[in-house]
Amino acid sequence: MEQDVEGRPAVESSAVPRVLALSGLRARNKHDKHQRIFEAASALFTGQGYSSVTTQMVADRADVGTGTLFRYASSKAELLMMVMNEQMRLTTRQGVAESTAADSPDDAIMALLEPQIHLSLAFPENTAVYQREILFGTEQGKYRTEALARISELEDAVGNILTRFAQAHRIRDDIDLNGAARTVFSTLHMELIRVSLGRQDPQTLTATLGSHIDVLLFGILDPE
Repeated sequence: MEQDVEGRPAVESSAVPRVLALSGLRARNKHDKHQRIFEAASALFTGQGYSSVTTQMVADRADVGTGTLFRYASSKAELLMMVMNEQMRLTTRQGVAESTAADSPDDAIMALLEPQIHLSLAFPENTAVYQREILFGTEQGKYRTEALARISELEDAVGNILTRFAQAHRIRDDIDLNGAARTVFSTLHMELIRVSLGRQDPQTLTATLGSHIDVLLFGILDPE
C-alpha cells in the first residue's frame, strides 16, 4: 500500500467521493423519512384529532418502524408539535401578508391573528395540547424550542405592526412596544385556553379578541 510522506497509509483519492456519496445518501434518506413521518402525523392529527392517534398509526402510515419514528420524535406530543410548528409558521406568514393592507393598528393586528384563530377553531384539541405542551410540557427537545421560536415570530410581527403605526400615532413615552406585543400573544393564548375549556364560545372568539386589542391600544396611545 502506498504511504504518505510521514509513513502513514495513503488514502485512495477514489475513497473520498465514495464517502461523500454515502454521506449524501444518508442525508437524503434521513430527510425522506422525516418528511414521511411529518406528512403521516399531519394527516392523522388533522383528520382524527390528537387523542385518536397513536404513534403506531403514524409509523405505519409513514412506512417506518417505531424505533425509527422515535429517533425523529420521542413521543406523540412531539409529533404534534412537529406538525403544529409548521402550521403556526404558515399561519403567521399568511397573517403578516394580510396585515399589510390594514389601515389601522387594531385591524392590522386582527388580520395577523385571524389565521391563528381559524387554525385553533378548526383543530381545537390539537391546539389545546400544543398550548399545554408549550407551557407545561416536559419535553425539552428541538420541537419545543422551535415552538417558542414560532411564538417569538408572532410577537415580533405584532411588534412590527405597532412600530409601523407608532410613526403616525402619538404613543405614550413609557410604553414598551415589545412588551405590548407579548401582551397581545398572551391574550390570544389565554382566550384559546378558555375556548378549549368550554369557558368561551368559539363563535365569539374573534370579537372578544378584538375588544381586548382595542383596550390594549387605548392604553398605548397618548391621550393628549
